[in-house]
Amino acid sequence: MDLSIVIVSWNTRELLRGCLASLPAATAGLACEVLVVDNASADGSAAMVRDAFPDAILIESGANLGFSRGNNLALPRAAGDYVLLLNPDTVCPPDSLSRLVAFARGVPRLAVVGPRLVDAAGRPTISGGWFPRARHHWLGALDPRRLLFRGALADRIVFAPRPDEPSHPVEYVMGACFLMPRAALDAVGPLDEGFFMYFEETDWCWRARALGLAAWFCGEVEVAHLEGQAAAAAGSFGLNQFQVSYRRFVRKNYGPGRVWQFRLAQFAEFSVKSLLRRLVPGEENRALSAAYAARARLQLRNEITAEPPGGPTLPAGG
Repeated sequence: MDLSIVIVSWNTRELLRGCLASLPAATAGLACEVLVVDNASADGSAAMVRDAFPDAILIESGANLGFSRGNNLALPRAAGDYVLLLNPDTVCPPDSLSRLVAFARGVPRLAVVGPRLVDAAGRPTISGGWFPRARHHWLGALDPRRLLFRGALADRIVFAPRPDEPSHPVEYVMGACFLMPRAALDAVGPLDEGFFMYFEETDWCWRARALGLAAWFCGEVEVAHLEGQAAAAAGSFGLNQFQVSYRRFVRKNYGPGRVWQFRLAQFAEFSVKSLLRRLVPGEENRALSAAYAARARLQLRNEITAEPPGGPTLPAGG
């Protein structure tokens, strides 16, 4: 078996349908299997998979387990030499995954590789980047990509690759399309289930890097990521959950004493961005100003709770 594709879905029936429909052409020439973990969807997702994609292996979790636990439920059943974690809000063009596997086969000591991600309109979107550091937020207060810095420095935070971006190593790739050699997965282990959603792939890449394995961005392959549409099913929970996971990542990998440094830097970044957006006329800028202000206020809270629909409450102190 060349490739196992694992998709975790919660109330994304039509997005999931589009994703699954794209896979036969995307995996041309590969022996592959598709495992779908349904996290107790209420929209008929499981029935759709059974009826429309009978060859897919459907795993019904019985609860909203989140991204990490959902994927980990399927990983022991994945038989491929390569394992791909794929979001249900992706569409994979013909031959895209075949080419991604071919690229992976040529990279020594590979931990994971991800493609160029684009949105529904074909515009570049975040495909990976570098591990979060407090200085990124201080630079972010200046919006370096738009104001002072261009190129490599701005790309040290996150990057939305140019159409001509060459393949190169990164520190992490986005979990929307996350291809791991089986040997790397066995060495690093499963996703940390302490992350319900967000930063689980970044944490996995951190652990892989500690073993001397490399994450790569593959500029030769493009996959559409209808970013946020799957996460949107969880509603406003996502904003709090991002901060819960971010603080957990910092605490786990940098140490508890560093959490306040990241909080202060984020408060500065989001406060400045909120103010700048408020000074610019227009409905969109007012909405962005309010969103940045909400993110800034979260940094003033020592405790944040995130209660996913159908799942447990997840606290994050610090």
